[in-house]
Amino acid sequence: MKKTLFISLCLFSALYGCGPKDNTVSYNEETGLTVCHYSNVKDTVDIKLSDLVENFRIVRFDNSPEAIFTYRTLPTITDHYIGIGITASQPYMLFNSDGKFLCTAGKIGQGPGEYPMSIYDAAIDEQEQRIYLGSFGFLNKIMVYDLKGNFLEDRQIDYELNKPKFELGEDKSLSIIHLPIQRSEESPLVSQYSKEGKLIAQLEEAPYFKVEDYNQEVFAYHNVPDLSFHLTSVDTLYHYIKSENRIVPKFTLDFGAMEEKPIHIYNEIPGYYIAIVFGQGNIFVDKEKQQARYVRLVNDYCGGMKVMLNFKDGWVWRIFEPGYLIKYIQDRMNDSDCTEEDREKLQSLLDTIDEEDNNIMFLGKLKK
Repeated sequence: MKKTLFISLCLFSALYGCGPKDNTVSYNEETGLTVCHYSNVKDTVDIKLSDLVENFRIVRFDNSPEAIFTYRTLPTITDHYIGIGITASQPYMLFNSDGKFLCTAGKIGQGPGEYPMSIYDAAIDEQEQRIYLGSFGFLNKIMVYDLKGNFLEDRQIDYELNKPKFELGEDKSLSIIHLPIQRSEESPLVSQYSKEGKLIAQLEEAPYFKVEDYNQEVFAYHNVPDLSFHLTSVDTLYHYIKSENRIVPKFTLDFGAMEEKPIHIYNEIPGYYIAIVFGQGNIFVDKEKQQARYVRLVNDYCGGMKVMLNFKDGWVWRIFEPGYLIKYIQDRMNDSDCTEEDREKLQSLLDTIDEEDNNIMFLGKLKK
């Protein structure tokens, strides 16, 4: 009788998911929203970089004088190009995928093809040979260049763009999301434009998206098919569904009764939602298993280094100034769990780095 009862309970558990339940995540089937319960996330696991990427390489940026840059903003990465937005004092720079400097797009200024402040986001269309640049704010246009840096046109927008983020579709349409700052005139949250620059659709912002000033941010990292974005004024990761011109909530953190929430950013890659919690670590939420863990990424291509990496445009990446990379390598070589084989790999890499060189990039293509 006891044996029969035990077998019945095991079958019930297997069929209906009973037994030890992971309380780190809950999922609302009606809305499709995944909620990670922050206080319940306790465990930390290591994930090998090779489990997430198809390949990995080290990009050494050109040492020619015109190619030297001080890294400040997120790069734009495609199969054959790397675009670097710098600061308000330097124009947008284009490199090939091996780090060779190709050109600058536009320059700082007020004239045609110029921009008066730093570039906030960019999109590179390899097939159409176009670079789209969006300035930090106060402009009602997108600037378009070819892949040689020549200015082609200003595409006028019927409202001022505030911290715009671009999403280039497979059909070459360009979706733009920006920070809807409270002003007398209305501006949409998202706009879609054809590759010719014609307006396809606009999504008006809901009142809860509006902000008073530029102290909020827009994050959109382009790692999944939909436009996945996070406005810090609304503590949720959304998807913009282009074909339906609507947004749907996908992921958020539940901080419970915490009075002071830690600063955090949401990202998404195939298979995972990611919450970057400053001062605590990166929480990965497995979409299939509906489980959340703190994750340390182990770069098994580079001797087991555990430096933080970023996810954007379907790539894993990080840009290092050579001096910082030297220190990270030396720190890893001094770890007690660093094997002799890993030390040899790291020493070989260390021997190729000169502190006076231009920046160095770790780069890997995300698995889909």
